[in-house]
Amino acid sequence: MAINHFTLVEKKYLTQDVFELVYEAENDFEIIPGQFITFLLPKTWFARAYSVLYKDAKKVHFIIKRLEKGRWGSKEICDYEEGIVLRGVGPTGHFIDSKKINNKLYIATWTGIVPLYFLVRDLLSKWFEKSLKIILGNRTQKNLYSIEEFQNLKNQFSNFDFEVFLSRENSPGFQMGYVWDFLIQENIQHFEEFYICGNPNMVDEVENKLTEAWVSQENIFREKY
Repeated sequence: MAINHFTLVEKKYLTQDVFELVYEAENDFEIIPGQFITFLLPKTWFARAYSVLYKDAKKVHFIIKRLEKGRWGSKEICDYEEGIVLRGVGPTGHFIDSKKINNKLYIATWTGIVPLYFLVRDLLSKWFEKSLKIILGNRTQKNLYSIEEFQNLKNQFSNFDFEVFLSRENSPGFQMGYVWDFLIQENIQHFEEFYICGNPNMVDEVENKLTEAWVSQENIFREKY
């Protein structure tokens, strides 16, 4: 598996603890939407995998939530300043599109949206004609990010839609509840494939709901964060 060097060229706050980090790769590489890069973090010696938000030439975009008490390196990688060079391995990962021409539903919480955004963006750029919809869950409106980008995609592509569920706040323009609240028969019967990414409990709950609705296991794709 190839090792590359990545220079942090841009660091942007999206919320108080979520960052968009843009790295420039020393050597260009091919990536399949949905895959990740494993960074070798020099302070803790962790090898930590992060899904790619999208890639533009040699620039690779990530969204990472900084966990103050986290054990797996998010604090370290989010605290680095522009100019740091990290070694990275990959890309790799099997949470990728099926290549089937189906209506697809994407369900995410928190930074689980990252690989799903890459998948949707790639299909839309290729003028995919079937329906694509994102269901995104978070706690409150202040925890949200990139909503403008989803709205821009919706304005540009008539076959794309999204809904946001807030579990701890009732705000105009958003649904109150959990992402699995969307999974009633009349909402999911239009879709043939389901991609789930985020908190392990959420992934399991959504998969159970889909199975109870007689969705075939071969049409459910999942990635736990």
